[in-house]
Amino acid sequence: MKNLIIICFIFFSSHSFGQSNLLDNPPKKAWKIIIKNNKTIEENFLLIGKKLIDNDFSIEKKDKDFFTIQSSPKNLEKLDVSYYLSFVVKDSTIILTGMSKMNININFGAVTTESSYDKIINKGMNGSPNKESFNAMLKFAKLFSESDYEFITEK
Repeated sequence: MKNLIIICFIFFSSHSFGQSNLLDNPPKKAWKIIIKNNKTIEENFLLIGKKLIDNDFSIEKKDKDFFTIQSSPKNLEKLDVSYYLSFVVKDSTIILTGMSKMNININFGAVTTESSYDKIINKGMNGSPNKESFNAMLKFAKLFSESDYEFITEK
């Protein structure tokens, strides 16, 4: 009986803290953040637009027919990396992904090559372009404080 009580205590205490632990330590290779709430598709669409504007983002594209929004590119604070966020909106769900690129040009004589945007994935060491881009995306997701979160990882 004593063991059953201890197991129940551990189970319930881990679930009560699970949400904050998940946000503080998202899984490796996560590339999609699912934000779950109790809002309608229209409310979520407006909420994203407001959060973007309130946090110094511009809106590059929005599609009210398919309920998608994409921010304009923004630079990371610590690195010369540009990123943008993309949202797919549904009833009770916001799906957040992003793309980032290092702002470098390589010149080979008369040919100049620019870096291209790649999917933001939670990988690399702290301070790396990949990790800092994911941290910026995660920081934005945390603005939806009254929500539950789920991460989709790359296989």
